Amino acid sequence: MKKLAMSVLFLMLMFGSAVAHDGALSLFRDATLGACSAPIGMFEIDTIMMYYVRDDGPDLGKALEFRIEMSIAEALPIGYEWNSQIVLEFGNIMDGISITGATCLGSNQTEVYIGSLYIMYAGAFDDERFTAMVKEDPAAQPPGIYITLCAEGNPMWPVLGGTFVFNGNCSTGVKETSWGAIKELYR
Repeated sequence: MKKLAMSVLFLMLMFGSAVAHDGALSLFRDATLGACSAPIGMFEIDTIMMYYVRDDGPDLGKALEFRIEMSIAEALPIGYEWNSQIVLEFGNIMDGISITGATCLGSNQTEVYIGSLYIMYAGAFDDERFTAMVKEDPAAQPPGIYITLCAEGNPMWPVLGGTFVFNGNCSTGVKETSWGAIKELYR
């Protein structure tokens, strides 16, 4: 009985932490925040949108720090357009960028539109799968993905980065298994 209780507690902790997070810079197809993948053909341009998704995290303050990494060289970020509240940027989206608003960007909002990224696929195959990922800014100290809090001194807060999938499906990384397989992990 004790083993069963510990297993249930372990699963509750594991699944609870997989669902909740302390904020993320996420990439989506549109404002519904439901689509994290899209098809794209050769020499087509597509738009993906970046949002700060608060979940259990803090309100978005005045600034963000991150970079965008494409999984293949043939995927080219050819431009971006920030939320109209963003007034200053340092760096570039491929190597590391800091963007800042004049005021707090997301007070009492669970999702905040950050901007749109324009991606062109210059590959040779119509169905090649690739990703755009929000990654750590290597110039940040320590390197990471950060927002500032809407508080005195604009303290930095680490957040997660999202992934957008072209020519494929985004999945949660969860797979079906049996209780026997789970128990076998702990023998």
